[in-house]
Amino acid sequence: MSAPAPASEWADAVLDDPGYLRLVRWVFHARLLCLLLATPATLAGPDPAPTAALTLLMLALASLLFGLGNRQIRVLIRHPLIGMVDIALTLGLLVSVDSAQPAALTVVCSALLTGLLFPRRFLVVLTATLAVGSLGAPRTLLGTLPETWTGWLALIAGTPALVVSFVIIGVLVRSAVVSAVEARSEVAAAVAAVGAADERARLARDMHDSVGKSLHGISLAASALRRTVDDDPVAARALAGELATASQTAAQEARQLLVGLRQGQLDRPTVDVVREILDTWTEDTGVATRLTVVRGVDADPVVTVQLAAALREMLHNIDKHAEATLVEVELTADAGGLELLVRDDGVGFDPSRARRDEAHGHFGLRGLHERAAQVGGAMTIDSDKGEGTTIRWTARRQTIPV
Repeated sequence: MSAPAPASEWADAVLDDPGYLRLVRWVFHARLLCLLLATPATLAGPDPAPTAALTLLMLALASLLFGLGNRQIRVLIRHPLIGMVDIALTLGLLVSVDSAQPAALTVVCSALLTGLLFPRRFLVVLTATLAVGSLGAPRTLLGTLPETWTGWLALIAGTPALVVSFVIIGVLVRSAVVSAVEARSEVAAAVAAVGAADERARLARDMHDSVGKSLHGISLAASALRRTVDDDPVAARALAGELATASQTAAQEARQLLVGLRQGQLDRPTVDVVREILDTWTEDTGVATRLTVVRGVDADPVVTVQLAAALREMLHNIDKHAEATLVEVELTADAGGLELLVRDDGVGFDPSRARRDEAHGHFGLRGLHERAAQVGGAMTIDSDKGEGTTIRWTARRQTIPV
């Protein structure tokens, strides 16, 4: 069986808002308290009406039932006809007791519930009904009708005006809640869009740091193979072997990238990840590496992911540009932050020129900056031609949830 349609357009916005549902329950609790306090005065009168006692009991039971949980409130919102039964009980109590009795003041809570729960197409009729009912029992009212316009003004400006005011208050509260829910939905959509953009940027950096470089190498080797296949078969076979190896490397990097997208983090200690990266790079390039300082290091897995990618990018740049014979790495941390220091003895470079190169599609250094910023850190470069390069990359040890 399909779920019933919401009572109105605003129903979907408030059905799952716990603050709104809790507010409605509190109003039912307040009405129940008013009824309990009014019971002695209603039943101990000189001529208590059986109808008054019955409607008071049924209205108290309704208040108790609807105040028990959010599920009942959702039913009221989805099915306004059930709520009309509650309003009818309130009206039955009002016409059974004198307007001066405490039980008549429960109409204030019912008026607030009317504004909170009912669609606008019902409000005018229900508000008018409660306002007229708040004047009291017909037999009492007919015997005390005012004879002057000031008397009529005093009669209307009393409880009826209070009823209308509380209905309006209920409507305004409901509208404010609907606006707040819609604003939260818009913010959530905006945050999701920003998250998707960040994920695309991260994926682009990862592609640049891994598969992009391998594919670039394959492209260069393929171009060389085409030139040498006829003139130097031996060299061509060697290039073909390099192509096969590079293709396998690219495939492995693509698989690692997909795995990273699924799990999104490294669970090993940060220092172990750094050692493995250095050992693998030394084995591939023949350039010596030395982890000279390790102090108090371990970090959130999300931080480790970014640090590992940044270190690989640094080492790739050293292999490609620095002509270094030794790379020294320091990894230190304190209570709140982590620092990775990578120093090489290569030819050095002009950092300002690297920023200009970004306009031509070289994004390695920008990627280092962005990775550090994602985990609350920064990146600085100290380099000069002939003096080697030192890169200082920092991050928080623990990520801050959004």
